[in-house]
Amino acid sequence: MKKIMMSLLLGVMLIGQLSVAHGLGVEENPFLQTSNEKIVKVNLDETTLTVFLIDTSRTMRGNGIQTTVNLINRFAAESDETMLSVISYDDESQTIIEPTKDRGVIQEKLTTLTCQGKSDLTAGLKTVGKLIESKQFTKTNLIIISDNAPTSGETLQKGTYKRKDIYSYKFANAADDFAKVLKSARVSIRTLAFMDHVANTTKDFTQRFFENIQNAGFVDISQDIDFLFEYIEPNQTLLSGQFDYGVTVEDHKGKRDASTQFYYTDDYFKQSSYITQRQGLSYNSSLATMSLNLELSAWGSPTQANYLFKSNNVKDLLNKLDFKEFEANDDFKFKPTKDSIGAVLANKKLKVDQEDYTLLALAIRGGGYESEWASNVTLGTSGQHQGFDKASQDVLTFLDSYVIKHKIQGKIKLWLTGYSRAAATANLVAGSLNNGRKMPQVTLSPADMYAFCFEPPAGTLDTFDAKKDKHHNVVNIVNLNDIVTKVAPNAENFEFVRYGEDTTLPTKEDVGDTQYNLLRDRMLRELEQIESLNDYLLDDFKWKKISLTNKSLIVNDTSKDDVLNDYLKTFINTFATEELMNRAYYVRHHQEDLRTIMAAVLGNTSNKKMVYGTEVLKILLDLKDNSPKDLILKKSALQKFGQIIGIDDLTELNSSALELLLEFMIKHPNLTVTLFENLQIIGNAHQPEICLAWLRSQDKNYTTPLPLLQKKGMIRIIIE
Repeated sequence: MKKIMMSLLLGVMLIGQLSVAHGLGVEENPFLQTSNEKIVKVNLDETTLTVFLIDTSRTMRGNGIQTTVNLINRFAAESDETMLSVISYDDESQTIIEPTKDRGVIQEKLTTLTCQGKSDLTAGLKTVGKLIESKQFTKTNLIIISDNAPTSGETLQKGTYKRKDIYSYKFANAADDFAKVLKSARVSIRTLAFMDHVANTTKDFTQRFFENIQNAGFVDISQDIDFLFEYIEPNQTLLSGQFDYGVTVEDHKGKRDASTQFYYTDDYFKQSSYITQRQGLSYNSSLATMSLNLELSAWGSPTQANYLFKSNNVKDLLNKLDFKEFEANDDFKFKPTKDSIGAVLANKKLKVDQEDYTLLALAIRGGGYESEWASNVTLGTSGQHQGFDKASQDVLTFLDSYVIKHKIQGKIKLWLTGYSRAAATANLVAGSLNNGRKMPQVTLSPADMYAFCFEPPAGTLDTFDAKKDKHHNVVNIVNLNDIVTKVAPNAENFEFVRYGEDTTLPTKEDVGDTQYNLLRDRMLRELEQIESLNDYLLDDFKWKKISLTNKSLIVNDTSKDDVLNDYLKTFINTFATEELMNRAYYVRHHQEDLRTIMAAVLGNTSNKKMVYGTEVLKILLDLKDNSPKDLILKKSALQKFGQIIGIDDLTELNSSALELLLEFMIKHPNLTVTLFENLQIIGNAHQPEICLAWLRSQDKNYTTPLPLLQKKGMIRIIIE
C-alpha cells in the first residue's frame, strides 16, 4: 500500500490542526435527522411474493399478536391481488399460510395463532429461504414482526455481535448471518418491532439488531397505532442503473473496473442550491450521493492503458443521464504530470419554472492521477494553496473554453464535484465563482451552482471570504478520521480553510456509542453492496508505544483513549509546530524535495508495499544506538528508510526530506510506531467506498434514513 503510506507519511509535512468543522445539531446533520411519521414502503406486482414472518414466542401474547394479525389482515385487504404467505417462529418455525391470493383463507388461518416458547428467528428465516427456493417469483418482500432479538436456535460465535453487546449474542449472530444470505438473494427485508415490549437494558441492542437484518426499512410499531395504506405511482423521472468507476476488482473473468448502483433525476436541480440550508439541512442527500457517484466514475480507469480512454466510465454514466457533448480536457488524455488536472464536462437542457437552463456537469479527476500528487504538497509562500489554486484556474479555463466551443448561452446551472485533491480543486473553483469570477456568454447565479467536495483538503484562507453565507452552495463532506482532510495546515502561520461549511461523518465521540452503532451498522449494510471494498477498520485503531521490556517491543498504550482523530491531531500538530515553521520556510527548505518524491513514488502505482512499525522501529533503534555524527550509519539508515517506503534511488534532493522525517521520528518514537502500526487503518479512512456507504445510508433512494420517529398513532404503508 505504497500510495497510502506515502500520502500519509510525506503529506504530514504540510498538515496542521484541523479547521473547526461546522457544529451540527440533530436538525442540521442529515445522519441524525428525524421524520415525523413511520413509513413502510412496499413494491408490489403480480410477480412479487410478500411473506410475513411473525414472532409467536410467549412475549408476543396479547397486544403484540393481535396488532400483528390486524396489520396482516389490513395489508391483505388493501393490497389487491398480491400473493401473500405467513410463516411463524417460536421454538421452531412453520408455514401458517402457503402463498395465496385468497383473503378468506388468510383471515381464517390467522385466527389459529398461539404464542409460546422462545424466539428462534434463524429457523424462521431458513423456512422463508426454503419457500422462496420452491416458488417462482421475480421479487420477494419479507416483513418480520417481532418484539425481541432471537433467544434460541442456532448459534454463531463470531459475527457482528460480541458478548459485551448482549448475553444472547450467538443467537443474534446466527440470524444476522442468514439474513445476509437472503439479502444477497435480492430479498427485500423490512423489520417491524414492538420496542415498548423490550426491557430498557436491551432496548438499544434490540433496535440495532433489527436495523441490521433489514435492507428496506425498520419501524418501531409500539402500541396504540393505526396503519394508513397509501397507493402511489412510481416516480417515472428517477433514472436508475449501474455505473463503473475507477477502482480495480478481480473476479473469475479477471481484472475490471468496479460497478455499483446510481439514482438520478433532473429534479435535483429544480430547487435553489441554498434551499436545504434555509430548511435547516446540510444538503440534499440524494444529490450528494449521486454527486459522489459521478465523481468516482470520473477517476482515471485503472484497466485502460491508453490515456485517451481513461475517462470512458464517466462518459458512459453521463450518457445514461442523457447529458450531451461530453468532453475531457487535455490533461485527462495524456499521462499526468506534477501539476496537471483532469476534468470532464457535458451538458443537457432543463426547463425550470418555464425558464430555459443549460445544466453543466463538471467532474474533476480525484483518483488515478499518478504524478499529480506533487501538486498536493505545493503550498507556495502566500495566498491560496498554490497547487490547488493552479488546478482550479486550469479547470475554470477548461470550463470557459467548453462554453465557447459548444455555443452555450443564457442561464446555466453548474453541477460540480470532486474527491480528495479534486475536492480541494472543486472547492476553489466554486469559491472563485462565488467571489465574482465571470464566465463567457452565460449567466450563473450562486443559487444555481451545486458544488460537492468529498474528503477535501483545505486550500483557501479566511481573507478570501471563505465563510460568508454566499458559500453555502458548497458542500464539504468530511471524515474527521481522514488525514487528507487535514491538509493544508490551519495551524499558526498557515491558517488554511475551506470555502463553505463542513458536514462531518458520524463518529462515536460526536454522537455517542448507541447512536454511532446504529448509524455505522446501517452504513456497513450499504458497504456490503459496494463490491470494491468491504472492510471498515476505523474502530480498530490503537495507540502504541515502545516497550523494551516486552518481547514484541511494540505494545498498546492503555493510558490513552483510542480515538483516531485525536491521534492524528496530536501527530500533525507536533510535526507542524516543530518542523514546518511557516510557509516561506517550508517552501525554501522542503517543497521541491517533496514534489519530486511524491511524483516519483506515487507516479508508479504498480508497487504496493505495506510498511509495519517493527521495520521502522529497527531503524530508530539503530540510530539511537549510534552517534548522530556517524554519517555513514546515518546515510545507511536513510537508505533503509527510503527503501521501505518505496524509494530505491536515494538522491541528495530527496534525502533532506527523509532526514527531516527521521529526526522527528527519533524525537517521537511512540507517535511514529503508532502511525506505522495503524497505517492500514489510517488509509482506510480515505477509501471512497466508505464515504459513499455513509451517504447511501441516509439516502432514501437506497434505504430508509435513520432514525425514524413515530407520529403518534400512525404508520403509513406505501404500496407501489
